[in-house]
Amino acid sequence: MSKLLILLITFFLLYTFLKKGLKKFFGQMGEPENKGQNPPITDQLVQDPVCGVYCPKQEAITLNIKGKKMYFCSPECRDKFLSKKT
Repeated sequence: MSKLLILLITFFLLYTFLKKGLKKFFGQMGEPENKGQNPPITDQLVQDPVCGVYCPKQEAITLNIKGKKMYFCSPECRDKFLSKKT
C-alpha cells in the first residue's frame, strides 16, 4: 500500500512539474511583450449623424456648418447629409 501511495505522489509531482514547465516554455513563444496591457488611447470616436457608425476622430470626414464641426465616416455619408439639408 505504501509503494502505491509513493508511486501516486511521484506521478502527481511529475505531472505538476511537467505541466508548469511546458506551459512556461511554450507559453512564452509568440507572446507579445506588453501582454496584459491595453494600448494607449490615442484618439476619440465620433458618431456619424447619417449612418450612426463610430469612427476615429482623426480619420473622420469633417464638415463645418454654422461654426459646428460635423464628423462623417465616409464622403458618401457627408454627401447624403448635404443633400438632405438642401
